[in-house]
Amino acid sequence: MSGVTTFPVAAKPGSNNYRAAPDVDWRSMDGEARTARIERRARLRSQLMAAGVEQAEWSRTVLPGALAGNWVERGSRTQSGRVVSAEFDSTNNRITALAHGGQVWRADRGALNWTSPNDTVMFRPNGNVGTLLRLTNPERLLVVGDQPTRLAFSNDAGTTYTDSTGGNPGGGWYATGLAARDAAGTEVYFLRTYFDGAMGDWRTKLFASTDRGSTFTDRGFVGNRDQVAIFSPRDTSTTMYLLNGTQLSTITPEPMHWWHARPCHMPARRMWSRSVAGATARPGRDFLYAFYSRSGGTDVYRSLDGGLTWTTRTPAPTEMFGNFSAEASPQFQNHAYVGGVNLYRSLDGAQSWQLVNEWFAYYGNPASQLHADIPNIDVFSNGAADRILISTDGGLYESNDNLMTVTNLSLSGLNVSQYYGSYTQRSGSRHILAGAQDQGLQKVVNPSPGINDFIQTYSGDYAHLTSGNGGVSTWMVYPGFAMLETTPAAPNTNGLRFWDFGAQGFTGWFFLPPIAADPTNGNRAILAGGRIGGGNSNRVVELSYNGSSISGAQDSFDFVNAVTAVAFASDGNTRYAMSTAQDFFRKSGGGSWTKVTNSGLPGNHYFHGNDIVVHPTVPGTIYVAGSGYSNPGVFRSTTDGSSFAAFSTGLPNTMVYDLAISADGQHLFAATELGPYYYDTATSSWVDLSGASAPEQVYWDVDFVDSENTARFSTYGRGIWDFALDSGGLLFRNGFE
Repeated sequence: MSGVTTFPVAAKPGSNNYRAAPDVDWRSMDGEARTARIERRARLRSQLMAAGVEQAEWSRTVLPGALAGNWVERGSRTQSGRVVSAEFDSTNNRITALAHGGQVWRADRGALNWTSPNDTVMFRPNGNVGTLLRLTNPERLLVVGDQPTRLAFSNDAGTTYTDSTGGNPGGGWYATGLAARDAAGTEVYFLRTYFDGAMGDWRTKLFASTDRGSTFTDRGFVGNRDQVAIFSPRDTSTTMYLLNGTQLSTITPEPMHWWHARPCHMPARRMWSRSVAGATARPGRDFLYAFYSRSGGTDVYRSLDGGLTWTTRTPAPTEMFGNFSAEASPQFQNHAYVGGVNLYRSLDGAQSWQLVNEWFAYYGNPASQLHADIPNIDVFSNGAADRILISTDGGLYESNDNLMTVTNLSLSGLNVSQYYGSYTQRSGSRHILAGAQDQGLQKVVNPSPGINDFIQTYSGDYAHLTSGNGGVSTWMVYPGFAMLETTPAAPNTNGLRFWDFGAQGFTGWFFLPPIAADPTNGNRAILAGGRIGGGNSNRVVELSYNGSSISGAQDSFDFVNAVTAVAFASDGNTRYAMSTAQDFFRKSGGGSWTKVTNSGLPGNHYFHGNDIVVHPTVPGTIYVAGSGYSNPGVFRSTTDGSSFAAFSTGLPNTMVYDLAISADGQHLFAATELGPYYYDTATSSWVDLSGASAPEQVYWDVDFVDSENTARFSTYGRGIWDFALDSGGLLFRNGFE
């Protein structure tokens, strides 16, 4: 079973991926709000340092009133998520890596003692790839983010960052390149996609710096989106190349910054993404490779005379995963590498290609077999063989023998897991189950306090973890089946039961379709559709487990529009649903579904849906959550869904992925695109929980574990973190001066 999931690089800003009005640029809204958050949190950290508060105490956050709590990281320590870029410092034998969640990580190569110098900054890309550059003499890290739009540098190993002047004009979509003419020099070049009003399309713009990235100047549009690459051979040449479609140019130094065309004898083609790489073959003549990704493969061209003439090579048998997924050796002109789902190497000048390993080999030997999906390949001169750092959806790898073998550098301590959600057993050993992006169903059996090792028991993408019997068994979904874990303590797949969408003729479902467990019968759940069979109706399916297998029965009611959320009342008799039309539905007992609220509720996330939470002690009180860009992100009903009112005071205009409420109904939490929130009943307002230590991340899920008095948040890039409630004393107040 493949666990591989690949999304497009990005969607056009203002589109309805997050269900916003057509004229609403939700990416910019999130970016501006996150920029303000990062600045406020930096001020708070400065205040704490000035007050002499020990950093170990920064985890404490005090909420309005007498309520307080502590942030505690839970892991995973052993299941890394996507890494998008890496740099190697040969002088200090040190690795710097950028995770997809937006944090920079560092480790001594020998000790692999991974640390994140600053979790309260974020350089998250809009797509699958990110951009990191290390300059030398002295060291400076340049990092690019798209959410928010940010190009910044750090002179203290990633502890603090300063925004580059002129490198962050508004309206940008995503970055596609960052390169230095010489890592020890002053010139840096940067590519980002902007809308070109004159051409009526999104195109690539070039920015240039002559002061090591402190300031940049806008050099205008240089080509079409996803068809421009920038490159300077690492360590061996100071020529700066710009590839625009099939036209190669060199960029001259200041004052002109003018590029001169070199003829490229490559046919024009429709490409998905492109890359150029190479190094110096002999004085004054760089050898170069140009890679053009297309459906089913990557076309490859090589030049041995600095781009004057080109020869067609054998295509690599994979399309590129992203813009940085192809590379060549900086010292061996016959060595080239292309990554997609799998990684391929050529040691004969791209005359032939060899598979490094099949993606599924990882699960039998993660220490020496590459994980699926290759966002980046970074190659460094290293004597008789290159040092190659391979960024994957399962962490960072290294090869020192031209990709004949690989070593996993992220088996412990690179805590960048990407989680869609978790569920914690409510009694007994309180085992934790977590659903990850491309790192499968994970478990912590008998969890200990603090950071835990997680076990990956089954590959893939899992979400909407839900249980009707306190975790004796847990339902969840994968893009292709619903699954029930019947033995949560078992570190294997023996207890897994499946309802396969294809085998059952279930069609029209979301990538991660919502599912809800019956609180009175843990062997029953309702699954949002879709439909069983043909046509275009939209229904829900009741799933039942009989002790050996799962069966499904489709409800006769047609919701007309796709169902985005389902839920049960605590008695198990009343059911609720939402749809893409932003309608709300109710079904009581043995009756039929009825539309009780007509539109006006939050829109859905485009592949994950909405969320419905039913108050456990106040009958008829229901909360719904979703897209909050064009309308409030949370609504509340006190009439069992017959009417709703906005319930979002204090929340930013953003996506609210998930809500969780304590069993006594006293505590309500929200997991959002812009962080964790708590509803303060004293002020009738949501308050930010982040404080000074919670990671700056997308918070996708929250599960309130009453037995631990803890809100367990799942982040998409920094693992699982607990906000443990108590009534301890005041150290500093949540909120920013």
